[in-house]
Amino acid sequence: MATSRNKDRIRYRYGICLNDNCEKCKSKEVQEIPARKDFVCTECGKPLRECPPPKKGGNMKLIGIIAGVVVLLAIIVGIFALSGGPKVEKLTLDKSKVTFKLEQTDRLTVTVEPKEVQPELIWKSSDENVVTVNNGVVTAKAPGKAIVTVVVKDNEEMTASCEYTVIEEDINMETLDIVEDPIVLRPGGHQQLTVKFTPENQNENISWSSSDESIVKVSPKGKLEALKVGQVNVIVKSDRTGLADTAVVSVEGPYEQENAKEADAKSQVPTSQPTSKPASQPTSKPVVQSSPKPVASFGSRDLGYATFKGSWPNDVSGRMIFKTSHVIDSRDPKKRVASAGDYVIGEWSDGHLVQGIWYGSDNQVKGSVIIGK
Repeated sequence: MATSRNKDRIRYRYGICLNDNCEKCKSKEVQEIPARKDFVCTECGKPLRECPPPKKGGNMKLIGIIAGVVVLLAIIVGIFALSGGPKVEKLTLDKSKVTFKLEQTDRLTVTVEPKEVQPELIWKSSDENVVTVNNGVVTAKAPGKAIVTVVVKDNEEMTASCEYTVIEEDINMETLDIVEDPIVLRPGGHQQLTVKFTPENQNENISWSSSDESIVKVSPKGKLEALKVGQVNVIVKSDRTGLADTAVVSVEGPYEQENAKEADAKSQVPTSQPTSKPASQPTSKPVVQSSPKPVASFGSRDLGYATFKGSWPNDVSGRMIFKTSHVIDSRDPKKRVASAGDYVIGEWSDGHLVQGIWYGSDNQVKGSVIIGK
């Protein structure tokens, strides 16, 4: 190597320009001048100051390091691509049951969790003679029922479905009631709500909503999930006639899981009580039987113009849901009139409203009604 450089030195001389006005001086460029030529700058012609020849391949080490880093990054990206990145954890549809007529279309919206995942989805119909589906758009073809399913490609366990019923004509609801009302849950508790409607062959769709989803969530199928202490209104509503009913859901007490553990611990404590009660001893004093007190009827009561939910005729939190336009109460001096779908929640005495809150069919407060006893 040294011999080769010596030969280069004989054939060439190397120098740096000292002229401050020369570009080659400013760049500190080492110039290679043939030994037989004048030892001057090739740009300005001024004499050069001789210096050692530049080292060859001085940047090879840096280039090697950069190349190694690039290869490593390529390997990491390849491994990430092969692993498929984040996986789908949950797949849901915005509807669970739909009824529509021939040649009508409906769109299903998919929610994927986590949100940053964008999987390839496959749509299927259990009977394409009844309904077809194309990228979430469902078309009615013939009367009948079919299940539309969406599946994550290469992960058939991750799926969601919606039941479709195709009809030839509309049959509207006449009544709509939530069976369970009122409802008390603990944080972390769940309950499935049931809807009773007439006529039985009606084909309207219903939707669920909660007045405060931070307290109670309700699924598209009417399943409640209690999140924290509080009280909400859970509303079910039909899509064509707009019939609606409301259930009051109260969330009370500690978290359900903790309460269950406490109950389980109590069940493990041996009891000192006998397994069977001893026969009662006769007493010398006669037992006076009191006459039975009238018990209020709890449930739903059809008043014709409205449906009352609660203990009729006296209830501190009864609910009157109006089916037609009607005065809220005959004793109301202001003669306020509720529209069909409106409802009043409050205190009732002898079948008359004492005080309560008046809600519209859109579940917005219209005002308070105070009449007194």
